[in-house]
Amino acid sequence: MTIDTIIDVAVPVAVFVMMFALGLGLTVADFRLTLKRPKALLVGVASQIVLVPVVGFLFVSLLQQDADLALGIVLLALCPGAAMSNLLTRIAGGDVALSVSLTAVSNLLSAATLPVLSLLAAGHFLGSEAPRIELGDLTLRVVAVATVPVLLGMASRRLVPRLVERHEPAVFRLCFAVFIAIIGWSFMEVADTVQSGLLLIGWQLAVLTFLLLGQGLAVGQICGLCPPQRTTIAVETGVQNSGLGLAVGAMLWGDATGFPLFAIPSVVYGTLTYAMTFPVVILLSRAWQRV
Repeated sequence: MTIDTIIDVAVPVAVFVMMFALGLGLTVADFRLTLKRPKALLVGVASQIVLVPVVGFLFVSLLQQDADLALGIVLLALCPGAAMSNLLTRIAGGDVALSVSLTAVSNLLSAATLPVLSLLAAGHFLGSEAPRIELGDLTLRVVAVATVPVLLGMASRRLVPRLVERHEPAVFRLCFAVFIAIIGWSFMEVADTVQSGLLLIGWQLAVLTFLLLGQGLAVGQICGLCPPQRTTIAVETGVQNSGLGLAVGAMLWGDATGFPLFAIPSVVYGTLTYAMTFPVVILLSRAWQRV
């Protein structure tokens, strides 16, 4: 598999598949349950869409001197969590209905926020060397890989609810397996990049992840949310969509040769996600069991 094939085909397909699985898991009951407690949803959306990008920007401004890598980390911070955050929330004993609804809302909103903020970030970090890509073109690409599949999944559940409910677990596992296989294969093809990236910025991404997880817990505490809701906000705030970050980094890279430098943080983050978040998830699960 060539780098061009990875960037232009494999990664978009993998992101599309997982976002479809996310939409397939959305139910009217989840939204109704969440809307009965809109405060938690609003707090979560504000944390993901506003606070996470701000923290990511301040973080790289202080610690990352390389403009391309700084942009890549900010792009990652702009990508809300996907289906994996729902799985981690379930393991941690969080509010799963809130997690699913929050993931859906934030991903749908990202169709508007991600392209605009990505171009602004590129202009800030790269200046005159920023990639020449139109906002409309970038928006269409983001919508194609992140919004359309969610809507297709939701429409499928609406049109054939019994069929979807009967086979949803199997479909989700299949989609997750396809996502892991494609992303894993892609990472193996760029193993040298992953290895050098781990040494270069792995510790920064680990610190940022734990910082965001703590931020989510703190925001939930300050806003007076119950323990399961605080857990959900923490996970949704701390877990980013590395596949989407990789795709957006590649979109900004455009026709330039070689592996997209803007995508390196997302690639490295994708290899570290489970190792960084699972210990926190287990601790949260045990903490709420004692409450």
